[in-house]
Amino acid sequence: MNKPFYILSVDGGGFRGLFAAHLLKKMEEAWQIDWCRRFGLLAGTSTGSILTSGLAAGISAVDLAEFYKTHGETIFRPRARARFDIRRLFTSRYSSKTLKALLDGMFHDMTLGDIAVPLILPSVDIGNGCVHVLKSKFHGQFCRDLTVRVSDAVLASCSAPTYFDPHIVNDIYQLVDGGIWANNPSLVATIDAHYRLGIPLEDIRVLTIGTGKSTTFYPRSKGKWKDRLFYNWQGWGFATRWGASKFIDLILNLQSDNAHNMLCLLLGESPLEPKRVLRLTFESDQPLSMDSTEMCHDWVAKADYVFTHNAAKIDTFLSNERS
Repeated sequence: MNKPFYILSVDGGGFRGLFAAHLLKKMEEAWQIDWCRRFGLLAGTSTGSILTSGLAAGISAVDLAEFYKTHGETIFRPRARARFDIRRLFTSRYSSKTLKALLDGMFHDMTLGDIAVPLILPSVDIGNGCVHVLKSKFHGQFCRDLTVRVSDAVLASCSAPTYFDPHIVNDIYQLVDGGIWANNPSLVATIDAHYRLGIPLEDIRVLTIGTGKSTTFYPRSKGKWKDRLFYNWQGWGFATRWGASKFIDLILNLQSDNAHNMLCLLLGESPLEPKRVLRLTFESDQPLSMDSTEMCHDWVAKADYVFTHNAAKIDTFLSNERS
């Protein structure tokens, strides 16, 4: 049997990326993980792109978790607008200037061509209406992204519709959040590892980290008056914007679940009990906002809980590589 080829994949989810960051921090502290040596390929979408790019650039998971705690409220600070300013209807919820400055400070002038480990960051080219996968140079045919700054690539993958404006990369491509089609990039990463790097599917192991999943969106049953007003009574009209936050999160959840199921089937395993795919996330019976920075302590607590109850499983999953 060949040596296992490990892939690290991190979902999108806005500020809930703190959950993934703290989980990675706990793993790093427990096993002194050298991420670039342990994993043959890293993939991250949206907030996951911050984490995987950071690890690929040599930044510790400890520092990345601190990044979310320190800067979350600043990144998700609403634009300064008068309450009834008509511009609210035509602009994204947050300015990307702060996030851009923070990412520039984190990655400086590093380009994707400078990243030594295979790295995949999904985004969407809304100008051409197609997917746009930003990659480090791990294959001889790759040439488009070599001069793209890592901070620009990450910002593009993080530019979630309605939350942040599209980001222009290399004065050519108008890109937005890859979560539209690959919120869980584990399937994309596995296919690239097999197709581009020639790794046999039977040798691939995938550690895939989510950012939480809500199990409730648009219930038919009568709830509080606000639920009846906004989600039962003409709840998908213009005034409610389809409950925009819930609608976007529903799309991301469906995409993540589908990617996980298809990945397991690709590897010849049941999505219910996979052996070569370890997915770590949590479920909630409440809507999960992508920009609720006041939930900071909750996401840390959930990550601590998931790590504690899965530490033995994680250790077993990674033990072949450590030995």
